[in-house]
Amino acid sequence: MSPILARLAARSSFRGVQQQQRTFSVYKSLRQFARSFEHAPFERLPATSESAAADWGRQFKRLGKQSAIYVPAIGMILGWPYLAARGLDGHI
Repeated sequence: MSPILARLAARSSFRGVQQQQRTFSVYKSLRQFARSFEHAPFERLPATSESAAADWGRQFKRLGKQSAIYVPAIGMILGWPYLAARGLDGHI
């Protein structure tokens, strides 16, 4: 066997003995860095914990607060042409 072929064969068998290293991925490292800032990681909850009870009082309170702003605002946005027509009464 030629010395060149013997050297190539030795290198290829030596590479099989070495541990395989993971390739470095910039995307994965940036993703891991960004996930470190999460206050509550997106992971599955353990099956041993119970789910929280619904707080319907808080939900209806939130709905009432939002409705107090939303309904008059939408009324003004959609109703201004009617109010303008009634207010001006054709005197333009």
